[in-house]
Amino acid sequence: MPGVIPAPKPVESAMRILGFMYLVFLFLCIGGTVYPRGKTEAATEKIPQNSEWVLAVTALDVSALPPSRQLMGSVMTRNLMESLKAVGTRARITEEYAYYGDYAWSKDRADAAKKLAAKREERDLLLYQGDPEWKYRKRLTPIDEEIKILEAAFAETESAIPLIVMNPAFKFTEDNTKGTFPPPPKAGGEYRFCVAQKADAFLVGKASEFYGRTYLSIRVYTLYSRSFQYEDSVIFSTEDTAQSMDALAGRLVAAVSGANPATILVHAKPEDAVILIDGSFAGQGETGVIAHPPGSIEIESFANNHEAVSVPVELNPGELAELYINLRPLSLASLSITGSEKKGAPISGASIYRGALYIGETPLSLDVPVNSYEYYHLETPGGETASVVFRATEGPGATGNSLVLKTHTPPPAGSKPVEKSRNRFYGAYGRFWVTLPVAFVLQGIVTAQISAYNALEAPPEDLYDKTMRNYYISMGAWIVVGVVSAEVIVRTVVYLYNARKETPRLVKSTSPVPQ
Repeated sequence: MPGVIPAPKPVESAMRILGFMYLVFLFLCIGGTVYPRGKTEAATEKIPQNSEWVLAVTALDVSALPPSRQLMGSVMTRNLMESLKAVGTRARITEEYAYYGDYAWSKDRADAAKKLAAKREERDLLLYQGDPEWKYRKRLTPIDEEIKILEAAFAETESAIPLIVMNPAFKFTEDNTKGTFPPPPKAGGEYRFCVAQKADAFLVGKASEFYGRTYLSIRVYTLYSRSFQYEDSVIFSTEDTAQSMDALAGRLVAAVSGANPATILVHAKPEDAVILIDGSFAGQGETGVIAHPPGSIEIESFANNHEAVSVPVELNPGELAELYINLRPLSLASLSITGSEKKGAPISGASIYRGALYIGETPLSLDVPVNSYEYYHLETPGGETASVVFRATEGPGATGNSLVLKTHTPPPAGSKPVEKSRNRFYGAYGRFWVTLPVAFVLQGIVTAQISAYNALEAPPEDLYDKTMRNYYISMGAWIVVGVVSAEVIVRTVVYLYNARKETPRLVKSTSPVPQ
């Protein structure tokens, strides 16, 4: 007999119903708060625009340079480009940020307007498709909803402010990356050129001759200003090309990066101390406030009879670095310089140079640094010369340092005895290493022929003559080797003699220095 199913209790049924409704309510709350909120945040999240700042480097105009120096154009262009690779980001100023903000706003507004206009046109075209009214209404309803959404998006775009990257990444155009430099645009076509290159700015430069030196000018055109925002120039000779180009590139990097330039002020004592910044003359005693690109620099200072110093300095954007340098005086010793002929007769009125600097005539007394090597050169009115590298020493008491320069007649102009001796030595040395292997090869051939000849019981007579001929040739080769070896020895002695004769003597004073 089947069992009887008991009727549910009213209380238990009510609790089950309330629990089920609670779970449904909880699910709806979670779905209605978490998921829609995520969608809303994703929809309203703004993505920054203009994350890159592109520069186009054009070919340097070298048409004003002589043909022999026009190859410098590509070298200087590539050097500037290599220096610009150090730019990581571009710091936008207010005007530039506003320009790209307006450009992004106009672009977003135009895109939203195009989408809205296209949807409205789609709605208008429904009238001409001949659909029944019920079908027309059915297709019209979703389009109207989309139009409302697009109208809201357009209104939001009109009132919204686009987010622009304040420090975009710096990069070159695709052509520059491949090593191609386009020709600069003609006057009036700068904006179109910049747009065509898909660049935010471009660099142009021109090199010309200036009294035997090179005059290089560069300019940077920016898209936001529609004008050349930066100009710089430098004049340099062949000897200081690298130094001048480094200085120009440093200023260009600071301008392109948009960073505020740093400033530096150097005070040095004594007042006649020369101050150099990265090898370039900056002043004596005091430089004044000098603008310089941020980064590491080297400050050097030196003065007569003082120890030279070199100080590395790190410059920060927008900051003034002030440096005080007190050069330490060197210990001085009195030095008396006189000149004499080969026969020992004293010479007066001869010019004396310390390095390349004229310091007076013989006899001459001056103070020189102790334990410091100095080059002294003497020239008489008759053309005789003498030179020496001298080091004054320090000691207790007595009379001081004295230096006697004995003159000799220099070789005639254009004779170049050291260069000729060196060339002759290299010639003899080369002949030695040519004749020596030849002698070894000939001796090996002759030795093999003699062994083969002796192994025969009845050698033919012509083989004997041929073997002896080769034997004498081998002996002659060894004689040539001996002669060339003797020549190498002679040329070496002559070369060393001439080189030593033209080299200044190294003299260390043994006279004590007065205290």
